[in-house]
This record gives sequence, C-alpha cells and structure tokens, in this order.
Amino acid sequence: MITVDLRGGIRKSVGLPQIHLEIERINLDEIITYLAKRYSLSHEIKNNEIMVAINGIDSSILGGGQARISSGDIVTILTVVHGG
Repeated sequence: MITVDLRGGIRKSVGLPQIHLEIERINLDEIITYLAKRYSLSHEIKNNEIMVAINGIDSSILGGGQARISSGDIVTILTVVHGG
C-alpha cells in the first residue's frame, strides 16, 4: 500500500487528509494523473503549483514525475500558494 498524504489546498479539495493506494509500484506522474481524474483536480495539481516529497525527500531529486514509488512509501503533496 502507498500512502498519499495531502496538505494545503489539495487536502481541502479532496476532503481527505490521506489516500491509500493498494498497489505495489507506480510512478509519481501516474499518481498525479489518478488524483486529477478521481477527484477532478486537474486545475489544482499543475506541476508548478505543487511540491511533492517521497518519504520526506523532494521528488525532483528522485526523478521528478518518473520517480518510482513502491508499497510502504509515503508521498506528500502540498499545494503551493502564490501571492503578490
């Protein structure tokens, strides 16, 4: 099982603090696509509007969208707030 921990605006939009995926392996892009379709979030999870960590490590260091995620991993998605 993969745990997707939702923070910030994305948590509010989904209505859940966490989502559990009963899957052994997946990549980050596939998780983002799943969330966008399942929860109608395509406007909220553009790559430049979220920060993602896999087991506490910035996903960009682990391969970005192609970062491999396995059962037992925790993916944290935080919506970035812009102001000006």
